[in-house]
Amino acid sequence: MEKKKSKLRHIPNILSLSRIPFSIAMLFLAKTNIYAFLVTYAIAGINDVLDGFLARRFHWESKLGAKMDSIGDVVFLICAVVAVIFGVDEIKLHPSIYVGVGVIALVRVINMLITWIKFRQWGFIHNLFVKYASVPIFFLVPISILMKHVPNPLLLGMLALILLASIEETWILKVMDDYDMNMKSIYHMKKLKKLKKRAALAAAAQEEREVSLAK
Repeated sequence: MEKKKSKLRHIPNILSLSRIPFSIAMLFLAKTNIYAFLVTYAIAGINDVLDGFLARRFHWESKLGAKMDSIGDVVFLICAVVAVIFGVDEIKLHPSIYVGVGVIALVRVINMLITWIKFRQWGFIHNLFVKYASVPIFFLVPISILMKHVPNPLLLGMLALILLASIEETWILKVMDDYDMNMKSIYHMKKLKKLKKRAALAAAAQEEREVSLAK
């Protein structure tokens, strides 16, 4: 039974890796078959939700799994943006949208560099702000394609949320001492630091009491 469980632990990792070919396929389908593109886009999105859900539900989390999930997320994001901007003829975007996407991409790249320089590893923080802000944009893409119209002001507002969430990730990385991909927010980060500080002070006080008693 234990052996079977250990095999099942790889399911989230397999899902994360399988998201990569689905994402790459979107680049070709965006120009050739818009409905196949939408189906592939939906599968990749469901895949993203499912691997995280299974990992948390059955306690299959691992550092390797978190890195694979980050890789799958990055590939999906890049392919989706490129496919929508350059491949989907049905969507016409305002120039400001391209600027917004570029600024967000720059912040994300900076976060990756900070992660490498400070912690010597690659990855993205899976903060809640990014997760929640990404949900409406995910649904906006197929809706805009099917309606053959994208509400640019609404999209700009969503991009602004993604930008703020990415800046929060930068803030978390600045404050963080030990790298944790699953840090939920800057609030949780600061709360954890306070708890560690209190624990350290309590341990130091206990050690001082023990030394005093020993004398």
